[in-house]
Amino acid sequence: MRRISMLLVLVLTATPAFAQEKPTASSGEHRGAMFWSGIVLGVAGVATSVVGVTVDRVGESSTGNAPPGTYQACVVQQRDPVYATNNCDVLKGKNRALLWTGVTVAALGAVLTIGGARTHAELSPGFVRLLHTIKF
Repeated sequence: MRRISMLLVLVLTATPAFAQEKPTASSGEHRGAMFWSGIVLGVAGVATSVVGVTVDRVGESSTGNAPPGTYQACVVQQRDPVYATNNCDVLKGKNRALLWTGVTVAALGAVLTIGGARTHAELSPGFVRLLHTIKF
Protein backbone atom coordinates (compact mmCIF):
# COMPACT_ATOMS: atom_id res chain seq x y z
CA MET A 1 0.00 0.00 0.00
CA ARG A 2 2.92 2.32 0.72
CA ARG A 3 4.24 1.79 -2.82
CA ILE A 4 0.85 2.61 -4.29
CA SER A 5 0.64 5.80 -2.22
CA MET A 6 4.11 6.93 -3.27
CA LEU A 7 3.33 6.15 -6.92
CA LEU A 8 0.14 8.20 -6.64
CA VAL A 9 2.10 11.12 -5.17
CA LEU A 10 4.66 11.00 -7.97
CA VAL A 11 2.07 10.73 -10.74
CA LEU A 12 -0.13 13.55 -9.49
CA THR A 13 2.63 16.02 -8.67
CA ALA A 14 4.92 15.42 -11.65
CA THR A 15 4.85 17.70 -14.68
CA PRO A 16 4.04 16.17 -18.06
CA ALA A 17 7.34 14.65 -19.14
CA PHE A 18 6.24 13.32 -22.51
CA ALA A 19 4.48 16.42 -23.89
CA GLN A 20 4.97 17.04 -27.63
CA GLU A 21 5.16 20.78 -27.32
CA LYS A 22 6.03 22.94 -24.39
CA PRO A 23 2.83 23.88 -22.57
CA THR A 24 2.17 27.59 -22.16
CA ALA A 25 -0.14 27.37 -19.19
CA SER A 26 -0.80 30.47 -17.21
CA SER A 27 -0.24 30.51 -13.49
CA GLY A 28 -4.01 30.22 -12.97
CA GLU A 29 -4.15 26.92 -14.87
CA HIS A 30 -1.12 25.64 -12.95
CA ARG A 31 -2.79 26.56 -9.69
CA GLY A 32 -5.96 24.71 -10.76
CA ALA A 33 -3.99 21.55 -11.47
CA MET A 34 -2.29 21.79 -8.07
CA PHE A 35 -5.69 22.27 -6.40
CA TRP A 36 -7.29 19.19 -7.96
CA SER A 37 -4.17 17.06 -7.46
CA GLY A 38 -4.22 18.12 -3.82
CA ILE A 39 -7.87 17.14 -3.44
CA VAL A 40 -7.18 13.69 -4.93
CA LEU A 41 -4.10 13.17 -2.73
CA GLY A 42 -6.01 14.32 0.36
CA VAL A 43 -8.84 11.87 -0.27
CA ALA A 44 -6.39 9.05 -1.01
CA GLY A 45 -4.43 9.80 2.18
CA VAL A 46 -7.53 9.87 4.36
CA ALA A 47 -8.76 6.61 2.81
CA THR A 48 -5.36 4.98 3.42
CA SER A 49 -5.40 6.08 7.07
CA VAL A 50 -8.92 4.77 7.58
CA VAL A 51 -7.95 1.41 6.07
CA GLY A 52 -4.93 1.28 8.42
CA VAL A 53 -7.07 1.65 11.55
CA THR A 54 -10.11 -0.38 10.50
CA VAL A 55 -9.66 -3.06 7.85
CA ASP A 56 -5.93 -3.83 7.74
CA ARG A 57 -5.20 -4.26 11.44
CA VAL A 58 -2.14 -6.19 12.64
CA GLY A 59 -1.78 -8.92 15.24
CA GLU A 60 1.65 -7.88 16.52
CA SER A 61 0.14 -5.32 18.90
CA SER A 62 -3.05 -4.89 20.90
CA THR A 63 -5.59 -2.14 20.54
CA GLY A 64 -6.49 0.73 22.85
CA ASN A 65 -5.65 0.38 26.53
CA ALA A 66 -5.26 -3.38 26.37
CA PRO A 67 -1.98 -4.65 27.81
CA PRO A 68 0.70 -5.79 25.34
CA GLY A 69 0.12 -9.35 24.18
CA THR A 70 -3.64 -9.36 24.74
CA TYR A 71 -4.38 -10.35 21.15
CA GLN A 72 -1.82 -13.16 21.25
CA ALA A 73 -3.24 -14.43 24.58
CA CYS A 74 -6.73 -14.46 23.10
CA VAL A 75 -5.55 -16.52 20.12
CA VAL A 76 -3.86 -19.02 22.46
CA GLN A 77 -7.09 -19.28 24.50
CA GLN A 78 -9.04 -20.32 21.39
CA ARG A 79 -7.35 -23.74 21.58
CA ASP A 80 -9.44 -24.48 24.69
CA PRO A 81 -12.95 -25.71 23.70
CA VAL A 82 -14.55 -23.34 26.22
CA TYR A 83 -13.01 -20.28 24.52
CA ALA A 84 -13.06 -21.62 20.95
CA THR A 85 -15.68 -19.08 19.88
CA ASN A 86 -13.68 -16.05 21.06
CA ASN A 87 -13.53 -13.27 18.49
CA CYS A 88 -9.98 -11.97 18.83
CA ASP A 89 -10.03 -9.70 15.77
CA VAL A 90 -11.33 -6.78 17.83
CA LEU A 91 -8.10 -6.86 19.84
CA LYS A 92 -5.79 -6.36 16.86
CA GLY A 93 -3.80 -3.13 16.85
CA LYS A 94 -3.83 -0.50 14.14
CA ASN A 95 -1.44 -0.72 11.22
CA ARG A 96 0.81 2.21 12.14
CA ALA A 97 2.81 2.19 8.89
CA LEU A 98 -0.35 2.45 6.80
CA LEU A 99 -1.83 5.05 9.15
CA TRP A 100 1.18 7.39 9.04
CA THR A 101 1.67 6.92 5.29
CA GLY A 102 -1.93 8.02 4.80
CA VAL A 103 -1.48 10.99 7.12
CA THR A 104 1.62 12.06 5.18
CA VAL A 105 -0.11 11.75 1.80
CA ALA A 106 -3.15 13.66 3.12
CA ALA A 107 -0.89 16.43 4.45
CA LEU A 108 0.81 16.71 1.05
CA GLY A 109 -2.63 16.92 -0.53
CA ALA A 110 -3.60 19.71 1.88
CA VAL A 111 -0.44 21.64 0.99
CA LEU A 112 -1.14 21.30 -2.74
CA THR A 113 -4.78 22.30 -2.26
CA ILE A 114 -3.85 25.39 -0.29
CA GLY A 115 -1.13 26.29 -2.78
CA GLY A 116 -3.46 25.85 -5.74
CA ALA A 117 -6.40 27.87 -4.48
CA ARG A 118 -4.85 31.33 -3.98
CA THR A 119 -4.98 30.53 -0.31
CA HIS A 120 -2.18 30.65 2.19
CA ALA A 121 -1.84 29.57 5.77
CA GLU A 122 -0.45 31.57 8.67
CA LEU A 123 0.72 29.67 11.71
CA SER A 124 0.45 31.40 15.07
CA PRO A 125 0.74 30.06 18.60
CA GLY A 126 -2.49 28.24 19.27
CA PHE A 127 -4.15 28.39 15.84
CA VAL A 128 -3.81 28.19 12.05
CA ARG A 129 -5.33 30.93 9.91
CA LEU A 130 -6.25 30.25 6.25
CA LEU A 131 -6.48 33.37 4.07
CA HIS A 132 -8.00 33.38 0.58
CA THR A 133 -7.14 36.03 -2.01
CA ILE A 134 -9.93 37.42 -4.20
CA LYS A 135 -9.00 39.56 -7.23
CA PHE A 136 -11.40 42.06 -8.81
